[in-house]
Amino acid sequence: MTEQQAFYTELGHRIREAREKSHLTQETLAKMVSLTRTSVTNIEKGRQQLLVHTLVEISKALQVSPESLLPQTQSIGVKALDELDELLKDHSPQEKEWIKATVDIVSRK
Repeated sequence: MTEQQAFYTELGHRIREAREKSHLTQETLAKMVSLTRTSVTNIEKGRQQLLVHTLVEISKALQVSPESLLPQTQSIGVKALDELDELLKDHSPQEKEWIKATVDIVSRK
């Protein structure tokens, strides 16, 4: 998973949590922000990127700030990433990507 994919996956997760906390269905949220239910599903699963104004509309509908929906960006420092690259030098590209994605998700908590 790339950094961009991880970002949209986490964004979608946060939107879904806020929607469920607001007791809204995907259909209801979709109508409130002029999207289809399928688009809301795809956004929540991180498969569909959204425009900034759509994020703002979603946050208004959910009565939360847009900032609260945004994932933290690059919480691991550059030095730590360089050290991680060194530790992973003997691993396959797929293993490296999986480990880095896992470390990134864990470091956001």
